Amino acid sequence: MPPPLRSPLRTGEGAFVAALAVLAGARVLLLCAALPFFTNVDEHRHVDGVLKYARGYLPAPDNSDYEPETGRYLGLYGSPEFHLKPGPGGAYVVPPPPWERPAESTSQRIDRTEAYLARRTNIEAMQPPAYYAAAAVWLRVGSALGLQGAVLLYWVRALAAPLLFGLVWLAYRSLREVYPDDAFMRLGVPVLLAVFPLDVFYYVTRDALSPLVAGVGFLWAARLATASEPDRTAPWRTGLAAVIAFFAKYTNVALLVVTALCTALALRAREGARRLRGEGGRLLAMWVLIALPIGAWLLRNQLVFGEVTATAFKIERMGWGRRPLGVYFHHPLFTIDGFAVFVRELVPIFWRGEVAWHRVPLAIPAADAFYTVTTLVFLAFAAYGLFRGQRPAERRTTEALALLLVGGYVAGLALMSPLYIFHATSNPSAAMPYFVQGRLISGAVLPFVLLYLRGIQVATGAFPERFAKPIAWGALALVVAVAAGSEVWLHLPIFASPYNFYHLP
Repeated sequence: MPPPLRSPLRTGEGAFVAALAVLAGARVLLLCAALPFFTNVDEHRHVDGVLKYARGYLPAPDNSDYEPETGRYLGLYGSPEFHLKPGPGGAYVVPPPPWERPAESTSQRIDRTEAYLARRTNIEAMQPPAYYAAAAVWLRVGSALGLQGAVLLYWVRALAAPLLFGLVWLAYRSLREVYPDDAFMRLGVPVLLAVFPLDVFYYVTRDALSPLVAGVGFLWAARLATASEPDRTAPWRTGLAAVIAFFAKYTNVALLVVTALCTALALRAREGARRLRGEGGRLLAMWVLIALPIGAWLLRNQLVFGEVTATAFKIERMGWGRRPLGVYFHHPLFTIDGFAVFVRELVPIFWRGEVAWHRVPLAIPAADAFYTVTTLVFLAFAAYGLFRGQRPAERRTTEALALLLVGGYVAGLALMSPLYIFHATSNPSAAMPYFVQGRLISGAVLPFVLLYLRGIQVATGAFPERFAKPIAWGALALVVAVAAGSEVWLHLPIFASPYNFYHLP
């Protein structure tokens, strides 16, 4: 049995992970300052959502118009570089930012953007509120500090830095208990999380909250199922994380399913979990904590919008049609070629995101191929490892739950794809009728990384014991180099943008 764990910051290992978490947050600040506003991934809609909640907004059918500040911000700070087409000869001609133009030209640009948004409604306005509410509080703090204009917008983006810091640090804290004598898993997961290139941390989006609350919530839920002794605080932490995850993104309902399974495993494993006077009472209270706010929100949606998720408004504005149930299975997803396309598109986008520059996704084909191949190989090895060798039940159960959660997220996207008929210019589209936007399942990042690292460990375990660990660490170093190196390479040209934070007056 390994010795009792010391306080993490009192060890060199803990100090290393703390420094790693700080560097992860610094990476977010560096890159979110390099990207000008507003990215091609609906950032103006999410900024508008933050502004709405900052003024005390509650979703309502007649309350989805854009805020006046949104139009002004879009006119003053919006960069055309995300959607810019090449000019004559294939060159890109970037007009000067508004703060370098004559006042009359800037005023006309603001008038155009305000008129453009006045004819439209924010299709994200009815979506779950957790990120918007948190970012609204963060915005008000920035305002109280005297920040304004573009600096205040970048301050809202910077909220992702403490979110990633928390993800790296709390993942390590939890994994110390699961892998006390396995440094590769205990440290490898925080290392890969710190450099994971998913771009939701670099712009204003409600997808930035899910990696922390769903990922750490998963580890806490797994603790319910695997602890030999009841943890008095675990049900409260798990319940709170599950609620926030649901209110961050509806796709995080997968975490609720896994939390329910973990509760059932706890009831089966520990007699005290079946007694209301003790752990059983805390588990019941956890589910009351989960059910009351979620039930109240869904009931309000039903009463106010006529449906529990309030998504019909968005679907209508997107121009999607409902696919008749009788032809649900006619969707190309249910063919070998269609499923292959779904996987081939989803995996690299899950790794690096969807931001485009000059209408071209920030992607390197070789890196995308690396992400796809290694993901399929190492997840297969992780699944194989569940049935191989003698390992502590806690680890095996945690990894099985991670596989179930990641599979649940992916299955959710797959099963949603045939529900709608898409038009030619939407995303998804008629030509690519699949939900492959990895940000929709950003809550799967932590369990995915855990499985990915476990897959490396199982795959390299075929080598002689004295070589297995160095090879596993070498494989992780290669993955880190590809992820970090490709991200640096892709973002280098963006640092020169005259519209970004580094070029503000």
